[in-house]
Formats: sequence, C-alpha cells, structure tokens
Amino acid sequence: MKAQNLASILIYMAVLFHLIVMSGWFHPEMLQPLQLASLGLMLVALFVLRKKKRKTKRRPRKPPAEVGQLLERSEESKEGSM
Repeated sequence: MKAQNLASILIYMAVLFHLIVMSGWFHPEMLQPLQLASLGLMLVALFVLRKKKRKTKRRPRKPPAEVGQLLERSEESKEGSM
C-alpha cells in the first residue's frame, strides 16, 4: 500500500472519530479516549507521509591527469625563475 493511500485512510478515520465525538452519542467519559485516538491517527498519518532523506557520502574526486601535469609545469617554472 502506498504511503499516500494509507495516510488518507488514517485521516478519514480521524475525521470520523472527531465527528463521533462532536455528535454527542457517547458518554462524557468516552470523549477523551476518542479525541486521543483521532489525534494519534493524525500523527501516524504525518509519520507515514514523511520521507526519509538519505545522506549521500561525498567521495573526494581524483583530479584529472591534466591537472597534475599543469601543477608540475607551474612548479618547474617557479623553480626555474628563482
């Protein structure tokens, strides 16, 4: 099941619980557990929709061979001018 589908189902259930609480069909002692259940369903929906971000490890790149040659030439020219 996709994350969006699961999250929408959880949100629909939370809305139904909320409507039941507001309807007044239950005893006042039962209202707090139903409110907590709707809050829990909404929080679970948020966690389902959260995407994990992967940290990519950056490897140090090897400089191309041309860079090494240019560095050698510049060092030789510095030594020759001194």
